[in-house]
Amino acid sequence: MEVSKNFAYGLMVVAAVMWATSGTFTSLAIEASSTVMQVAVFSTVFTAAVLLPLIALLDPHSLRMKRKDILPIFLFSQITGTFFAIAWYTAVDLTGVATAVVLLYAYPSIVTIMSVFALSERLTREKAVALPLTFVGAVLVVGANNLASGFKFDALGVAFGISTAVAGAIYYIWGKKFLGDYSANTIVLYMTLFSLPPLVLIANPISLVHSPLPESAWVYLFLLGLLPGAVGPIVSMVALKHIQASRASIIASIEPVAAVAIAYLVLSDTISVLQGVGVILVFLGVVMLRLRESPSGEPSGENPEAVALER
Repeated sequence: MEVSKNFAYGLMVVAAVMWATSGTFTSLAIEASSTVMQVAVFSTVFTAAVLLPLIALLDPHSLRMKRKDILPIFLFSQITGTFFAIAWYTAVDLTGVATAVVLLYAYPSIVTIMSVFALSERLTREKAVALPLTFVGAVLVVGANNLASGFKFDALGVAFGISTAVAGAIYYIWGKKFLGDYSANTIVLYMTLFSLPPLVLIANPISLVHSPLPESAWVYLFLLGLLPGAVGPIVSMVALKHIQASRASIIASIEPVAAVAIAYLVLSDTISVLQGVGVILVFLGVVMLRLRESPSGEPSGENPEAVALER
């Protein structure tokens, strides 16, 4: 299928918006009597139910995995799948969509710090400016509403939010090691499948079975598994075959802004002026970090999985 670059850019915007719905659907599912663990388990079930048949039908080669890589990918999945799901849904529940998504989007900064000190990468001018921007922005989003009363915030929720950023950084750095042998479809699929058994055990299977949910909760859980869980990655894969990876990652940076906007429209989840400034600072910092990836020197068709793993 022929896809123009403009259409591919549009697909990347769609993918970012799909990912941005996660916080809102999580809040709606919890308001409809779902527990955090029910959200984590059942949204992952729905994601697997969509991804597995699609990949089996359209990309059957991605179902293959070498025996020696089963354990490493399983361990990778526990950090970037199981732990991330619990931390993300808990952060949304305790802090709200805006705070959780901005804390999550600190992961490019964490990747940059790890790269500079652990991988001896050069600290460029863009990195030096972007890191304090994202830090100050995250601080404003987390506690700007409470500056007058001593900067209070939900410490546990913020801790889980920061944990999602750390897991996201590990996803990016460790995940790239698998890309020499596997497609992003393989990694995303098995990360989802390997995350399910531990999530079910942690949630307690008996509790899951004996805790009936209303129909509205099932709708939100299905949409959570479908749109940010399955459609977002699939659409991004199509886009990444036709545009530069660095350009696509910059477009994907609209996710935190879209998440805050969707939460405002659907949940009336308002933010203060200072929190708005914080969102803008984080957005600018993330864009600056990604602009350093030499957008002009990268061929448009190479390794599309690289950006997918930034999710």
